[in-house]
Amino acid sequence: MLLLSLIGTSALAQNFQTIDRVDGWLIERKLDSEQNHVCRASVVGGGSWFSARVHLNRNDALVVPNGLTSPNEASVASAREALRLCRSSLLYF
Repeated sequence: MLLLSLIGTSALAQNFQTIDRVDGWLIERKLDSEQNHVCRASVVGGGSWFSARVHLNRNDALVVPNGLTSPNEASVASAREALRLCRSSLLYF
């Protein structure tokens, strides 16, 4: 709760914040309007979130847009573990 009082909740609810980088993946989180954690993972690279980046969907399934290369399984496993940690607590470590 102290963390939420230090950071405006409107900023948390509106924008994803980078919380980690793991094996080439960008791990981001925001709080929705009901203060639920919303976490996402994408491979660092250009383009918009939905159309151009390799990412994990809400069910942690790998999504590889046409023309992009699938990351190796160890990298994907690391991203899934980071998402598990992100979703489990406000504190991420």
